[in-house]
Amino acid sequence: MKARAAAPAIARLDTEVLDARLRELSRRLRRVAARKPASVKTLSADEDLQDILARNLEVAIQTCIDIAYHLCGAHGVVPATAAAAFSELARRKLIERGLAERLQRAVGFRNVLVHEYAEVDWKIVMQVMRTGTRDLAAFGKAVLKMLDEQK
Repeated sequence: MKARAAAPAIARLDTEVLDARLRELSRRLRRVAARKPASVKTLSADEDLQDILARNLEVAIQTCIDIAYHLCGAHGVVPATAAAAFSELARRKLIERGLAERLQRAVGFRNVLVHEYAEVDWKIVMQVMRTGTRDLAAFGKAVLKMLDEQK
């Protein structure tokens, strides 16, 4: 889906909003790292751990979505979907295309967690904790770099 043009572009990024969202992202990623189990078997057997990890992954991904929408808005674009927001950032060369594609998959994973489209596959959750959280952190670093360049 194509992004549609927004009302007049925001002259500047709201760095306070972005700083708060980046702190939230960091906090959620730390919580996931601190609770990451040694095996799928351990995770599958512990419903409380499942809830803690699923919620923190969900919020971490949503935080990245919120940041992406904010950045798009600052450039005068309102993406039609969360996935389109990451595509738009890649199109504008604010993030790498490969990272944008991986973040689009993270949006789908978040949708499964939130809307329970399917039973959660804890093997996939373990994979997300191993590699997907790196993508979320990489996005946060890219945004920090953008903020530093704005100064």
